[in-house]
Amino acid sequence: MKVKSSFILFLVSVVTISQSSFASDKPSELAKLMKQMLVYIQQEKKQIENNQTALPFPTNLQKVSKAKITVGKKLSNEHEKYISDFFQKLNGYYSAKDSTDRVISFNLMVSSCITCHKHECPGPIQVIEKSLFKE
Repeated sequence: MKVKSSFILFLVSVVTISQSSFASDKPSELAKLMKQMLVYIQQEKKQIENNQTALPFPTNLQKVSKAKITVGKKLSNEHEKYISDFFQKLNGYYSAKDSTDRVISFNLMVSSCITCHKHECPGPIQVIEKSLFKE
């Protein structure tokens, strides 16, 4: 009887752990937006390299400040400041007057992403850094 109840307890534990790990594997709304942001940045870099005009900023990415984060994670108190800084740099990018100014403002925008990720989620920093134009 003890073996049977121990086995049932073991099975319940396995199911519980499995379900919790599946839930944590699902990317948060913010994680999904960050992947889309990376695609946008990579596309913009190609636009610059090909001397083409800037693409419109994807409207769905504007909700980055209100996106739900990964369960169990907490954003820093400065998170809103990082988002504000990004959008300020984004406006500078779209206001660039020539190709040199556009590259500089693009790098400033990407650097603001890196600054935020240093404090919030350092994992993707190396990938983001690849988007920078080398001087």
